[in-house]
Amino acid sequence: MTGLRALSTGMGGTLFSLLGMLAMVVLVLFLAYWATKLIGQRGMPGWARGVDGTGKLQLLWQVNLGKNERLVLVRLNNRCLLLGVTGGGISLLKELNEEEAASWLQKTGEAAQQPSFVDILRDNLSRKK
Repeated sequence: MTGLRALSTGMGGTLFSLLGMLAMVVLVLFLAYWATKLIGQRGMPGWARGVDGTGKLQLLWQVNLGKNERLVLVRLNNRCLLLGVTGGGISLLKELNEEEAASWLQKTGEAAQQPSFVDILRDNLSRKK
């Protein structure tokens, strides 16, 4: 009888241990999801919010020069910077003055008035029919 009681206690302990580990895995996954969602919305302290124009850093133009090499023009607050990006790092090539930056900043205003990708796709699909 005592052997049967020890066997059932051992299996119950294993089951509770397994359920506890499963609960911990679910908790870790939930916390990882919550943390990445929070960082995506608020950004990290001291970091730019992104290059989508919602933060203070905005990508104006870029061109690929080779493998892992490109020129990038960014707007940081009220400054326009021409950056060289390579696999080894990022270097400031030139800070545009107000006259040079005015044409680029005007183009970003015009880009907001252009039709979206969805509108262009919808127009082209209707022509094919």
